[in-house]
Formats: sequence, C-alpha cells, structure tokens
Amino acid sequence: MKQRNLVMAYVLATSSVSTLMGGFVACGAQSYRVSVHGESPEKVDRPHTGTSGANLAAGNLPGVHSASGWKRNLPIRFFTSDEIKSESIQQLQTAMKTWETAIGKPLFKYEGEEKKHGSAFRQLYEPLNDAINGNYFDNSWFKATGKSNSVIATTIWENDPKDTSSIVKADIRYNAEFYIFGNSLSEFSEGKRTIVDMESLALHELGHLLGLTHMNESEDRFSVMNPSLFIGEGMITRKLSKGDISRIRSVYGVGDPTLAQALETADESGGSELENSEQSKM
Repeated sequence: MKQRNLVMAYVLATSSVSTLMGGFVACGAQSYRVSVHGESPEKVDRPHTGTSGANLAAGNLPGVHSASGWKRNLPIRFFTSDEIKSESIQQLQTAMKTWETAIGKPLFKYEGEEKKHGSAFRQLYEPLNDAINGNYFDNSWFKATGKSNSVIATTIWENDPKDTSSIVKADIRYNAEFYIFGNSLSEFSEGKRTIVDMESLALHELGHLLGLTHMNESEDRFSVMNPSLFIGEGMITRKLSKGDISRIRSVYGVGDPTLAQALETADESGGSELENSEQSKM
C-alpha cells in the first residue's frame, strides 16, 4: 500500500498481553510499528515533509504533534457515516464537547450524515481525497484498511504542505467488523465482538485529530492519550487529565477563562474514571 505524503495515522492495537488480561488493549507507536504493519518509525512518527519534523512540536509540550492544530480551519466541520447509529454519534459529540470545554471555545460543527461507508474505500488513506472530515465504521476492516483485525480504530490526517504544523483534514475509521462501539455501561459484547466504549475511544482519537500524540503513563498516568485502553462491559475513560488540558490549551489557547478556571478546579480532585476503577485491574 503506497504511503501518502503528509499523512499520519494512529491506531489502537491489541497488546501481546491481552490474552492474559481480557479487556486490555494497547495503543502505542511501538506496537503500531512492530506488531501491526511493520512500517519504519519515520513513517509513523512524523509526516513526510523532507524535514526532521522538529517544527511540529517546537515550543510545545511533549505530547503535541501539531503546534498550530486546526487554527485556520475552525470549527472543524465533520460528518458521520449513515451506518453509525445515533447513540454512537451522541457519544462522539459528547467527547468533542469534553475537548471544547477544556479550552472554553468551540472546535467542532456537525454537518450530518453522509451515505459513505468505510468498506467502500479501497485503502486506508483514500477518505482524505474528498473534502469531508468523516467518521466511518468499517465492516470489512482488513480489506478496506490493510490493518490487523486487532486494530480498533485509526485516525488519519493531512498537514498543510505550506505549514506542516497545521492540520487541514482528517478522518477517523473504526473497526466495526470485530468490535462493537457503544455505551459500555449499558451495552454488551456479542460473540467474538467486544464492546468498546465509544466516548472513551473517541476522546483518544479526537486527541490525535486535534494535534496531540501519545503520552506514556510514566509521564501522565491518567491521560486519555495513554497508549492503552480497557475495553469490555463497564470499562470507561471519559475524563481528561490535567496534563491533557494543558496540552490542548498549548495548541488552541483558552476562550472562556471562567469555564477554564472551573475545569481546572474540578480537575484538582484528580485523574479520570480509570483511576478509581479500571486501573486496578491491570
């Protein structure tokens, strides 16, 4: 599959320990490079601009891959495939609202459904050829993306060729062939398809879409950008860490100081839902 210039992709890939831990899924660049499709680090960790990629993070906190984000294209107009049920769309929008609340200003604008399905695209980066920032459920995952069946989702984006610190378009693709996306507090796995909390997953993938990269747990234990996610009934990670908030503000600033201050105060109580529940199961 031909690598597209100026494109990055992040995925959630099953860890080698998942068979021992059941609901643990790893999302990491190392797993992505070695276990999923074996691309070199250069093809995964930065866009192909002919530079070292240092300009992408210059002056920003660790965990930020795009210094300018979507500043030239706000709000981000997005669509959903008509295959995605309304409940999952609501969870996606809730995750978007969480990121918007963190900076106190709007980031997204929902444009409705499109009669486009992930399985209709012939290769991973094809959705970037249109003018739509889409969310797609892929029911023929490997055929449509070329990625392992264990990969839960992938975010792809394209940088501005004149300013590689800026993002101009993006898509999120979900592996609906092998996973169920919904509310893991009320929905259940079916057969070999494991339930994945849509809001929790969307928080992570939207972080990539907005310009963030992975954060190691040793640096920010409760970040939604940690390269790991618990899946299965009752497993959620729906709250940003204080570090997540700092990193997203380093890209987009703060619009409503009152709202931002309130969020900071609330965040002082600590961590995410994972701190109080799922983390103990590792």
